[in-house]
Amino acid sequence: MGSMNEKPTSKRADRFRRRNWLPGMTACSIAAVLLASAWLSSLAGAQDAAAIPAATGAPTTFVVFADRPMAGDEWAALFEAAERSVTAGQIDGADRTVEFVRGDEVHPGLIVTNPVVVHLHGDCSLEPLPRRTAYSVPLGWVRRENGQIAPFINVDCTRIGQVLGVQAQGLDKQARDRMMAGALARVLQHEWIHVSRQSAEHGRDGITKAAFGVADLLGDAETHIARR
Repeated sequence: MGSMNEKPTSKRADRFRRRNWLPGMTACSIAAVLLASAWLSSLAGAQDAAAIPAATGAPTTFVVFADRPMAGDEWAALFEAAERSVTAGQIDGADRTVEFVRGDEVHPGLIVTNPVVVHLHGDCSLEPLPRRTAYSVPLGWVRRENGQIAPFINVDCTRIGQVLGVQAQGLDKQARDRMMAGALARVLQHEWIHVSRQSAEHGRDGITKAAFGVADLLGDAETHIARR
């Protein structure tokens, strides 16, 4: 991708375009990222966060922070979908043993070997919308620090909801949670591939493609539900 210093590698709806790091962040968002950065750096023994080596055989722990409170069933749906997506993904050289931890449940003294911090921006509750309201916007991004792609993944829940809101019409809360969880998991998987491969390159199709449309955010089961 060329120079990426302080710039993200982003997953966009419909098309890919560079954008400055941390677009539209609130004070709460910044505080969460700073907290996560300090925690992750402490795990690395004061090394640069982007230079944390992967420990062979140790699980990758995704520590997930959300801008807004999420219900327990929303967390459960997200972690189930994310674990399924990440472990099923074809990620060369990456350990597929993963675990997920809620950022609001991180306690002092927590030690993990291969941490990845995930920040969920905006509203992660999928609500029905009369029309799609987001086009050509970043759905997820990572950033390069000191020549490496740092283990920080950002996913924009609000924009994903604006893309999928029409598909949520007529669905009950459980089905909407499942649909949103699957979409978040696919964006997370895409960004995790950037981190694990240390590459900003995109594929021509599939989970590594540069732009996601509605069909890319929805899996087969959710697509079937949305079209009923």
